Amino acid sequence: MKPVGKDGVLGIVVSLLVVAAVVRGLFMIGPIDEQRLSDLQRIVSSVEFYYRTHQELPENLDVLAKQPASRVPLFDPESGKPYGYRRLSPNTYELCATFALESDESTALRWSHKSGQACFRLSVRR
Repeated sequence: MKPVGKDGVLGIVVSLLVVAAVVRGLFMIGPIDEQRLSDLQRIVSSVEFYYRTHQELPENLDVLAKQPASRVPLFDPESGKPYGYRRLSPNTYELCATFALESDESTALRWSHKSGQACFRLSVRR
């Protein structure tokens, strides 16, 4: 076998670093999608509270963020883009987020999604 020169060692090291970065990225995607779902669930709780307090859905998520002691997550943890929200009727609304992966069986049916943009139609209880 021929000994590996400096260029060969450098190539192997760079290749290993690239593989490590890809593997790390794959493991990070799951937790980021879990954070997105957690954020959406917190938004739902805030919308429900706002509805009970004001007898109407908020016009937008910024309205929720302006409520006293609000800690509503407005932005995707990875892209920094705002989560989608729009009122559909007096008690129905839509929440949207962009997911890296399709949900698995452990995800509640209500939050089941494909990879990419996913919107969830939700209703407040009157």
